[in-house]
Amino acid sequence: MRRRQQDHDNPQTKLRPRKHKHLLGEEDASPIIPHDRRRPRRLSIALAAAIVGVVLIVVFYSLTPQRPSISPQEDSSLRGTPSNVVEKHRRVIAVGDIHGDKDALVRALQLANVVDQNDGIAWTGNSDIVVQIGDLLNGAEPRDEETLSYIAEIERRAREAGGGVVVTVGDHDLRNAPALWRRIHSAENNENNNVPSFPSWIGAAHVVDRTLFVHGSLSKTVLDGAGGSLEAMVRDAWEWLSGGQKKPDWIGRGNGPIWSRLYSDKASDEQPRCDDLDSLLNYLSVDRMVVGHTVRREGISSICDGRAWRIDVGLSRTETRAGKIGASEVLELREGGSIVTVLSTDTKLKSWER
Repeated sequence: MRRRQQDHDNPQTKLRPRKHKHLLGEEDASPIIPHDRRRPRRLSIALAAAIVGVVLIVVFYSLTPQRPSISPQEDSSLRGTPSNVVEKHRRVIAVGDIHGDKDALVRALQLANVVDQNDGIAWTGNSDIVVQIGDLLNGAEPRDEETLSYIAEIERRAREAGGGVVVTVGDHDLRNAPALWRRIHSAENNENNNVPSFPSWIGAAHVVDRTLFVHGSLSKTVLDGAGGSLEAMVRDAWEWLSGGQKKPDWIGRGNGPIWSRLYSDKASDEQPRCDDLDSLLNYLSVDRMVVGHTVRREGISSICDGRAWRIDVGLSRTETRAGKIGASEVLELREGGSIVTVLSTDTKLKSWER
């Protein structure tokens, strides 16, 4: 910098004519512009070209149809998922399989104090997040419509209050959820084009406060086979459930996240695959996985030092005696998942008596 300043101040470096020859042999006198004097002009041209490039990119993406995002920053209906950002001020409440039993769902939400204790229609959970682990519906039964309508209303009220409700897709949901959703909201779709063909808060998986939620179980092998992206798996499943033609291969597979019992059946008690689980969780930068799909008669339990939680306890009255006598049990995660508590009704132990 100093040297350039000194050269600039030196009279001997000022522009002066210098003779040079053209190709035709003629002499001409014209100033020779030093390299440093030409640089600002080149920078201006480069800057203008960069600005034009940015404008073209913006125009291109504005005219190109975009796939739905599942980022909570871009979609308020998925607030808190999927994201590894921890929100310590809120609770995350995980509710097991419901199988179309609205009363069982209301009892579970009341147990967690996220809805009022009367009819359960008012959201009282503030910024809390509820994750229903799947099999929300039982499949083509009249009561399914009432259950889906109820949780859709609670989702709306929770979102407006700064909280959220999300549902993972279960095997029973695959039978009926897309068609039932379209039927329930057909009138709204005719009047308001903003009603989606399928709700984005129902997905194949959710991540909230460093916790992975899937209905069955997810392995690193299956994730790798699907391209290694959990977000892509969720998006592909959502597009198919929304009426898309391409059904992801893993959706109907027994080892996929909807059907697998890798961490929920009796075999997982006897020989838990904790190393494989650690590989998956580390890859996704999460601390634990919560699953349903298999009724645990002993109640909510965990394996692999709390890295896998099984929360299907037969809440529905059509599944086990737990549902028939109104027992309930949910999983509560606080302080970003660092504190995990099982919330139970007083009738929980009686519900498992034979």
